[in-house]
Amino acid sequence: MYKDKLVEGIHIKVIGDSFAAGAGSSMSYETEDLVFENNGNKFFGRVAPNSWWGLLGKYLQDTYTECTIENKGCGGAFSYQINKYLDSLIAYEDNLVLVFMGLNDRKLKNGMEELETNLECIIDKLTSQGKMVAILTPTPSVYSNEYYPNRIHHTENVVSVLRDVANRKNKPIIDNYQYVIEYLQRTHLKIEDIIYGDGCRNDGLHPSDDVQKLMFQNLIQTLQI
Repeated sequence: MYKDKLVEGIHIKVIGDSFAAGAGSSMSYETEDLVFENNGNKFFGRVAPNSWWGLLGKYLQDTYTECTIENKGCGGAFSYQINKYLDSLIAYEDNLVLVFMGLNDRKLKNGMEELETNLECIIDKLTSQGKMVAILTPTPSVYSNEYYPNRIHHTENVVSVLRDVANRKNKPIIDNYQYVIEYLQRTHLKIEDIIYGDGCRNDGLHPSDDVQKLMFQNLIQTLQI
């Protein structure tokens, strides 16, 4: 899908929450690079070489010339914050923007409505600037994490919103949720069997290195790069 453009050389920008930033993977840590500040709360960037986007960066470096990736994802970000600070997250040189958000909106009563509105707005803004846009869905989590008391909505609700908006806006979607579900069905495993790993966060939500690799594979297959 984007192979010809990558050969020419493009700059990829990643925006979103902790899933976008690669939290959960080993050798991952928060930096002092301030992504944005909202109501006194500071949101910082992350280094994550073993994450989906860290693997993508290595792949681009080995496969294409003059292709770069920059990550502005940050833990705890809601979709309304990403929409609010979009102008500071996006640069003129960004060609392809990967949008990966929605799980934090589960904590809000009207979170799914907010996610839908904010994602539509973000896509419209980026498209009007001539940028390519792709949407990513989160992966499944373990039952105990999925049903914390603050989860007013669930991952399946988030995925449904992301799919619907991507379809209406005619944007590609990297459906990590479905990709992992199909992997588990093929291998006769459960999410608990792959979401934990040595040196990973192991909270039952953020993906381990094994799941990060699946997300990376899904991305390059879906975008045909």
